Amino acid sequence: MKELAQIIYEIIKDYRNEDGIFISSKDVYEWAQQFGEDEAEFMLQELAHLLPQIYFSKDRVHREIRNILNELYQFLKYPHIEVLLQDVEFLCLQPEGKSQRILLQMIDAIVQHKTSKNLSYYNQFPKKLFVYVDDVLASGGTIGRDLLNWLAQDHHAEDIANKKITLVVSLLCSHSWGRSFVDYRIHRTFPKLRNLIIWGWAYEIQNHLKWANQSLNIAIPIKDQPEDVKNYLSTLRANKYEEYAYREINNPVRETFFTSPENRIRYENNLLRKGLEIIAKIDNPGEGLRPLGLINPNYKTFGLGTHFFTWRNIPNNSPLVFWWDVPAHGWKPLFKPKRKQ
Repeated sequence: MKELAQIIYEIIKDYRNEDGIFISSKDVYEWAQQFGEDEAEFMLQELAHLLPQIYFSKDRVHREIRNILNELYQFLKYPHIEVLLQDVEFLCLQPEGKSQRILLQMIDAIVQHKTSKNLSYYNQFPKKLFVYVDDVLASGGTIGRDLLNWLAQDHHAEDIANKKITLVVSLLCSHSWGRSFVDYRIHRTFPKLRNLIIWGWAYEIQNHLKWANQSLNIAIPIKDQPEDVKNYLSTLRANKYEEYAYREINNPVRETFFTSPENRIRYENNLLRKGLEIIAKIDNPGEGLRPLGLINPNYKTFGLGTHFFTWRNIPNNSPLVFWWDVPAHGWKPLFKPKRKQ
């Protein structure tokens, strides 16, 4: 089991190093022990399989940012990156401390390396390509708000509709369910923009239960649950999307995320039940706080169940077992979060 802890440590060892946080293999081992003697080794085995897919180290993000630049000028048929940089404005719509600012700093460093010029040098040229970058589109609230506000300004929506300018949204991770909400909000507000915004992502979480052939590379349990789990769901005051609380046992049709369909069920149940134990220790938990992560408080589900982590922080849409950090509750997180509970 300690060998598995070491494997996981090697994958996530740069998590929040810039903030003075240094995970050890001992931390990984102790986190797993909280699942009990019968489940600890299994959880490490499954997580060691998942993390290479879902953990984005700083080096991996650098590579993805370089890919974004390369794909922009190749997909949009620019002859050279300098011509692209004359046309493009990378939108900065989020406040200091948010991931967008960090990603823009990375883009600036790459541009300096390639051209010996800062991004700001290219501000002197008229712009016809606008690129919104961010790390995660989860429920779509932040990105949807940012895009709607920007589209409403300075005739941006009209100019896109008339093909005077182009808007690209480029993400490290996109949830298909959340993206569908953003699409709906944009098309409802600006009907002429249907299919005119270009979307791209390095990693997709396919979690839309109403769409076919979704890999469901998240945590979402099956209906066969003990009464206390069913009672928890039934007592939630939420009233929307209860049909998204569970997945059918044969969905996904082919398991490509977990090591097997049986191990998926076992892993998801461990996250759910330990998450419920954490919830039980919280005085007056917020209505959007669920065992499998934060979600819109009106949604009658166990949480979003996100499995996507970066070197900077962990999304609070992820299951509580990964990030809940209140010592009085007797739980040690695998990833110590930046935010305060």
